[in-house]
Amino acid sequence: MIYSLNEIYASGGQLPIVTLTIENADIGTLRFVLAYEDMKLDGETYHASAFTIQQPERSDSGFSDLSFSICGVNGECYQYIKQALQSSQPTLITMTEWHPETKQAAEEITLTVTGGQLDRQTANFTASFCDMLNCEFPRLKYTAYNAPGLKYIK
Repeated sequence: MIYSLNEIYASGGQLPIVTLTIENADIGTLRFVLAYEDMKLDGETYHASAFTIQQPERSDSGFSDLSFSICGVNGECYQYIKQALQSSQPTLITMTEWHPETKQAAEEITLTVTGGQLDRQTANFTASFCDMLNCEFPRLKYTAYNAPGLKYIK
């Protein structure tokens, strides 16, 4: 096995394996792994790809949007993502970190795709959590009156 420079010089050992799973009920599932070769994890095959994840901005809007960019998409992936962006069904993206030695999922987060752009080599899209501040949970809407700590969120 040939290690990357990040793995060689990292003081904490090997880096976690990061995967993206894009799911749409009408179209199916597409899986990517941040690696140089395809991997089989938990019985599923993940296609090798380069992708980036941009953290959300700090604000009190109640929205936590993450921006994803997948580089080197082939024709099959391009068609899938194009159909997913046009679909009436919600498209979900799951980002998973896997333990590098045991190949077990360590952390997982699922978001809803809210928009995106495609070009010949790259797929850029935005995914979001639900809006927790403006959500009524069963009958209570969080306001500064019944949740005084909200006035300190900035």
